[in-house]
Amino acid sequence: MEKARRKEREFNLRRADILDAAVKIFAAKGFHNATVAEIAASSGFAIGTLYQFFAGKEQLYSALLTEKLTAMYAAIRAAVGGASDIVGKIEQLVDSQFRFVEENAEFCGIFVRGDYLSLSEGSAELRAGIRRDYARHVAFIAEVLRTGIRAGVLREMDPTTMATALTGIVNSYASQWIALAETESLRRKTSSALAIFLEGVRR
Repeated sequence: MEKARRKEREFNLRRADILDAAVKIFAAKGFHNATVAEIAASSGFAIGTLYQFFAGKEQLYSALLTEKLTAMYAAIRAAVGGASDIVGKIEQLVDSQFRFVEENAEFCGIFVRGDYLSLSEGSAELRAGIRRDYARHVAFIAEVLRTGIRAGVLREMDPTTMATALTGIVNSYASQWIALAETESLRRKTSSALAIFLEGVRR
């Protein structure tokens, strides 16, 4: 039993090393210009070893996007769950995503580049999965906001529309931070993003 657990740990560690190397290569060269050989060399494994973990470049890329986005959504939900009041939950919605972007800037650059939109038809499942997970994320935010409406803290508006607006604000901040390679911490902008959502821009 212990031997099996050790082999599983080693497998997961090697797989993680390959994914870490893939982030750097895809971020630097884009999906289409990156090669499996470059990723294997960067991870310290032979090409044949890499193929023991992933069938090819598209599968590696798909696994990277899927697992990173899943981790981001899970981190956001955990952060929101730790806040007691509605404003605190909304603040955590913003701050936890900004934290993820800061800690995974190279990956977020890959996602913003959007190479997954031009992959082969075989990756239609990846695109559908990304859309589905995003819709679930918006639904989660809408439910958080719905509790604020019921409590009388937020205005009577469609919570899904409000959730879409909030994600738009957060994603705009994050995209600009990535595109401009800003040196200031993205999380320092949590308060201004929160103010725009909660208070609007009217004087």
